[in-house]
Amino acid sequence: MLALPQLSSGELASVACLESACLASDGGRLKLEWSMLRHRPAGQTNDFVYLLDGEVVGFAGLYQWRPVQLELCGMVHPARRRQGIGGLLYDAVAAEIARRRPANALMVVERAFPDGRRFALSRGGVLVHSEHRMRQGREPDRRRGERVVRLRRARREDASFVVSCLADAFEEEPRVSDLGDREAVAEVLAGTLVVEDPTTSAQVGVMRLERGGGAASIYGFAVVPALQKKGYGRAALCAVTRQLRRAGVGVISLEVLSHNDAALHLYESCGFEVIGTEDYFSLPVG
Repeated sequence: MLALPQLSSGELASVACLESACLASDGGRLKLEWSMLRHRPAGQTNDFVYLLDGEVVGFAGLYQWRPVQLELCGMVHPARRRQGIGGLLYDAVAAEIARRRPANALMVVERAFPDGRRFALSRGGVLVHSEHRMRQGREPDRRRGERVVRLRRARREDASFVVSCLADAFEEEPRVSDLGDREAVAEVLAGTLVVEDPTTSAQVGVMRLERGGGAASIYGFAVVPALQKKGYGRAALCAVTRQLRRAGVGVISLEVLSHNDAALHLYESCGFEVIGTEDYFSLPVG
């Protein structure tokens, strides 16, 4: 068992091979957050690898999106399951979670994996919410009189708006409490677009865009609560997906809470379809 602050290039390749073996056997998706795996923060242990005869047969990763919440995702090679490897990995991760003592720790389980659900429940997990993965199957229809918005990259001076918009829209504490923390602010602004009303230049929303390998993912999509249901959300989503398609991006995806009917309807109206679901289990902390 290795507890690592940073995976080497060889270890990353081994984890990728393990992921491929698991997906070939089980289908679905593993939420391993590769962009984070490749750029782990210094001084923190987030990755746990189980080796057998020199081969990576088990992996678990921690992802700290905000100080109060951790997420966990892991896997064991199909040929090495039911040998206690998953339990050993979980024990190591649980010890790290207990050391950090976040308010919440969530295990992310692909709904298509019944073994994953059983494992989460066996460790005292309680299902708290689910998220649908959606992929755009067609370009959005153009509607008569549809609203027009302007999209631009977020700048340093937009930090306060971006932080408050996300916090208000998702009804949670701001992820950055100190706007003087340049590193934290830069992380929030990375890949973030500000949505503006072109007639007034008023800031109406934000969204985060990640691109790579002919694919793009939309995260942190929020409209100022007072301006919701006025067409800004659909206009922004249509505008960004049309731009991406013109740029040759073939796969555009996003995630939405399964119980958020309003957002689900909006995304479906823009050509998105549900392709999978992930369940989030709250775990005992400490």
